[in-house]
Amino acid sequence: MSYIGPVSSRYAYSTARVKAMESELIAPAVMKNIMQAKDIGSILSLLSQTSYKKELEQFGGIKISSDMIDFALSKNLAMNVSKLITITPMEDKSITRAIIGKWDIYNIELAIEAKHSKKSFEDIAKYIIDYGPYNANVIKEALGEASVEGLISKLSINSPYKEILAQALDEFRKSGDALKVNMLIDKLYYQKLGALMPRIRNLSPEAATIIKLDIDMRNMLNLIRAKRYALKFNEISEGIIKNGSLGIEELQAIYENAKNEEDVAKNAKVFDLSNEAEVYKKERRLFVFEIGMRNQILSKGIRMLSHTLLSFGTILAYAYIKDIEVLTLRIIIKSKQYALPQDEVARMILWKE
Repeated sequence: MSYIGPVSSRYAYSTARVKAMESELIAPAVMKNIMQAKDIGSILSLLSQTSYKKELEQFGGIKISSDMIDFALSKNLAMNVSKLITITPMEDKSITRAIIGKWDIYNIELAIEAKHSKKSFEDIAKYIIDYGPYNANVIKEALGEASVEGLISKLSINSPYKEILAQALDEFRKSGDALKVNMLIDKLYYQKLGALMPRIRNLSPEAATIIKLDIDMRNMLNLIRAKRYALKFNEISEGIIKNGSLGIEELQAIYENAKNEEDVAKNAKVFDLSNEAEVYKKERRLFVFEIGMRNQILSKGIRMLSHTLLSFGTILAYAYIKDIEVLTLRIIIKSKQYALPQDEVARMILWKE
């Protein structure tokens, strides 16, 4: 494919737009105030002074019900994800679509899990990222199918993920296990994204690094869980995603040379999980490793967004940070609903200092 002009000149407009979008991200001090707010009403008052004001007002303003808050968060995320495609130069839109395809996959997996567990569209609507080929209307229609097989077949029609969904359908017919199906979809999506790495690296080496680390995180979580349940590497090797920084042989060596979950975490040099390993020893909760890895990727994304000029990297960094912002807000709001202790919530938070 021939490109019009150097990468930097193509991204002058895109970078300016992303910088404007970045200015609407929640500032660290505001996020801290949100976390320390005494109740959901106080959180809504703070959020009403941010870029979430419009969506909150659409669903009831400061008197919005708890369930509707999730709708507002999802709608705000969908709006910003859609903008990323619009502002990407024409020559590179296919790469942006592939990267934000993670939300297509998220919606597909949400629908599969819902159908398998006999949940209705209304049960999951607030979590759907309502944009693109798998928007709320498409998911609602697919959930009208009589079975998981019917739903996957429906979602496969004219799908950019037709090959992935064909393998997912085969897996469900063999196992009847929605979790296995969604794990397979995740693996195939990230491998397909990883195959674009040469083009992404050409546009932005930093962006390629973020994607590789995201794949590494998923593989490491797979290894850590498996070590907890004393599985053999060959029992989990099919779930390993290719194209991360850590190859299959390196992952196998990390796994087989580790005595326990903490060793697995500490032996992966792409992340520094020594503190998380110490916390895990005391609490035995696996999510501490995921939080640790996500925070390290988040830090790289923030640096990229702050220091990368006229580059595709600003688009990817914003996408990652915005996703984490919404996840963080969901965690904080749920913690208020269930009256979780603030110190426990703080350990679950992913956000910039």
